[in-house]
Amino acid sequence: MKTYIVLLLLCFAVPATADLLVRDGEFTLSKAEVEYALAASPPQIRASVMENEASRYEFFSTLLVSKKVLAVLEALQVEEDSATYHEFLFRRLEAARELDRQLFQNQLVLPDFEALAKERYKISKNEIAPVPEIRGASHILLLCTEDCEGETEAETVARIQAFKDRILEGESFSDLAVEFSQDPGSKTRGGRLSNGIARNAENVDLSFRDALFALDQPGDISDIVRSRFGFHILKLESVTPSRERSFDEIRPALVAEIEKRFRQDAYREHLLTLAPADGLEIDFDAFDELVDSM
Repeated sequence: MKTYIVLLLLCFAVPATADLLVRDGEFTLSKAEVEYALAASPPQIRASVMENEASRYEFFSTLLVSKKVLAVLEALQVEEDSATYHEFLFRRLEAARELDRQLFQNQLVLPDFEALAKERYKISKNEIAPVPEIRGASHILLLCTEDCEGETEAETVARIQAFKDRILEGESFSDLAVEFSQDPGSKTRGGRLSNGIARNAENVDLSFRDALFALDQPGDISDIVRSRFGFHILKLESVTPSRERSFDEIRPALVAEIEKRFRQDAYREHLLTLAPADGLEIDFDAFDELVDSM
């Protein structure tokens, strides 16, 4: 089999030879670089490079081409192409800022946030601990919006009243919802809503929500309800009582919130240490001239 590359180059009389995997003249790839590039590659590419010699050669070639492109940009002088020079400069500055943040966070020593989390729970318990009552519901909807009035509205009300009468006589709510409901999101589930509803849910029509919470027991059927979508019949499916979450339940979220704020504050302090200690020397006349010329 033809060999496209030599993985271990032991013939170079330089100290780092043992760390080299690939050389193309003055451009090289070290073990660490290849390891990082492999780890950062999509799984399918990584598998192909590990198993296929041609893919491996292409992978190494792509990395070396990128290094050569970088070398060209690093050697670029401002007078050759000012726009490209400065765009490259400021992209590197942005990357440096992000990598500095990453480096700082990796090296940051975190204190134990347990005591702070307990204090936060104690102070804000009334806000963060309560879990409201949640009600599961099914409904049958007949659409009736802006243009639905007069005779059309009366016919719609009569139709949905007939459905309610059939339900009260023993027909299946679910079967009627599948056959007649005009809510495409729930009808295939027999009218069952995918999410429970809290009493203070802001994303639910007020009349719908109030009618649901007026029902007493699972299985109860509502009166006809008018919403901005049309006319509904509701069925109360389940009631999950309100309760209070313990500290242990909330602890992971509290610790994560405190840690996030700690990291943000710590990095902000870090950047302040890099800010100029004394006043900057600014040529305001030159700056004004620059601004005027833009």
